Amino acid sequence: MPITSNHIVFLGDSLTAAFDLGHHFRGLPVINRGLSGDTTYEVLYRMGEIVKARPKKLFLMIGINDLFNGEDETIIFGNIVKILDQFRENSPETVLYLQSLLPVNESVLFSEEGINLFIFSLNDSLMRYCKDHQIHFMDLYPHFLDTHGQMDCKYTYDGVHLTEAGYELWAQVIRPYIDTGVLYDP
Repeated sequence: MPITSNHIVFLGDSLTAAFDLGHHFRGLPVINRGLSGDTTYEVLYRMGEIVKARPKKLFLMIGINDLFNGEDETIIFGNIVKILDQFRENSPETVLYLQSLLPVNESVLFSEEGINLFIFSLNDSLMRYCKDHQIHFMDLYPHFLDTHGQMDCKYTYDGVHLTEAGYELWAQVIRPYIDTGVLYDP
C-alpha cells in the first residue's frame, strides 16, 4: 500500500513487522514498514520512499539486530540519528516517535549475559538525543521488564519476539499517541 501524508507509519524490524496494526488500531490510517532481520543499515537504505511520502507520524523502533550482529553501540546510535535527521530535514511535518528498544530475556535466549545493559545504555543515549532535539522518545523498555530486569516471559516466546500479550501491551502504551494528536512527553 502506498504511503500518503495522512498515514501513520511504523518502521523497524521483525518486532514491527509482526505487529498487527490493523487489529490494534482498527480504522486508523496505519501502515507497517517493518522487515524481519532489518538493521539500522537496511532502514537507512530503504527509507527513501517513506520520507518522500511525508507521513503524518512515524513510529521507529530499530537496532536490536545490530546489537545481535555485534555492531558497536555508537554506530547504532549514529545510524538511528541519521534516520531521524533525514525525516527532520526532508519531511519536517512528520511527527517523529522514537520507540526505545525492548529488553530481551537472556535466560530464554541462552545468550551472553549483559545484552540488556547495552540496550539500556543505547536507550539512554537515544532518550537524551531526542530530548535535546525535540523528538518524542517513547520509553517502552520498563513496561516489558520482569523482577529480574529481563523481558517478562509472558511477553515473549523466544526471548526477543513478542507474544500477543506483548503486542497488546505495546499497543496499549502507544495508543494515546496514535488515536489523537497528543504528543508524548515523558
